Amino acid sequence: MEYRGIDVSKYQGDIDFRKVKNAGIQFVIIRIGYGQYENQKDPKFERNYDGFKNVGIPVGVYLYSYAKSVSDAKKEAEVTLKWLNNRELNLPVYYDIEDKSQINLGKNTLTKMCEAFCDAIEKGGYWAGVYTNKYFFTTYLDYVKLQDKYTIWVAQYNDTNTYRGKYDMWQYTSSGKVNGISGNVDMDILYRDIFDDRGDDVKDNDLPDLSGYTGTSIVDALKSVGYDSSFDSRAKLYREAGFTGTYEGTAKQNTELLNVLRGGRKVEYYKSDYKGLSFVDGLKSIGVDSSFVNRKRIARANGIDNYKGTALQNIKLLDMLKKGTLKKV
Repeated sequence: MEYRGIDVSKYQGDIDFRKVKNAGIQFVIIRIGYGQYENQKDPKFERNYDGFKNVGIPVGVYLYSYAKSVSDAKKEAEVTLKWLNNRELNLPVYYDIEDKSQINLGKNTLTKMCEAFCDAIEKGGYWAGVYTNKYFFTTYLDYVKLQDKYTIWVAQYNDTNTYRGKYDMWQYTSSGKVNGISGNVDMDILYRDIFDDRGDDVKDNDLPDLSGYTGTSIVDALKSVGYDSSFDSRAKLYREAGFTGTYEGTAKQNTELLNVLRGGRKVEYYKSDYKGLSFVDGLKSIGVDSSFVNRKRIARANGIDNYKGTALQNIKLLDMLKKGTLKKV
């Protein structure tokens, strides 16, 4: 599935959020600021965040980097978290690294800067990603290393995206037109459902109980208990039930979902011989997605509803992984 979105900053002026919503925009990435100092917050951030949230458009943010060192990148993460002030986000915090002043720092340093920023953001309880253009990714960053750890947002203003790395989102033009925004706006396509309903804290017992349904249709089953059976609702249920793939409404996926909601799914556990000290590395050692969003799903399935990626939470989950008692999602 593809989702159509935009990214905005102060340069879009005062936005009519309801018109943007009615124009069919499905998500937005808002510039929170630039650099590492508190006075560099985007002057429209507060208005844009509240406005898009109020009309129900999922929100993520990005910070434009001017960092010249790993230390600077950490400071940029710190000020980003301070500006966020525990606000709820539905999409990642992206590190926008593309400034000409950074290109002579070298691939190793620039990649470590991205890692420093993203790791700090994830420790702060958010999912992190890296944004830049195709040329910067392939020339100045170890994009293979980054794509294995974070979500990637690539810019290439073209009819097709020829970037050879993995990516979840493509910024395809800077001259888009959207009702509710005066002038041009960046347009984006999101190819993977990485929406995080942060703050909803959906628990297993909040899922519809279909234990009394004897048919074979997930749609009819949901209707029988007065639950929304639309595609979007089923996709949300699919994620909440612990499935990590993209929901496409296939017969196999619908049967799997129906079985879970009937209470018939067999509990399975991750098996690992990992001896190290990192929960992230432990998941990687058995080929499991170690992103923040997936770790949150795993945590929720194992009794940790408010997963923030803290050391104590990760130690608990790692201990379960080593003992073979960590439930699969």
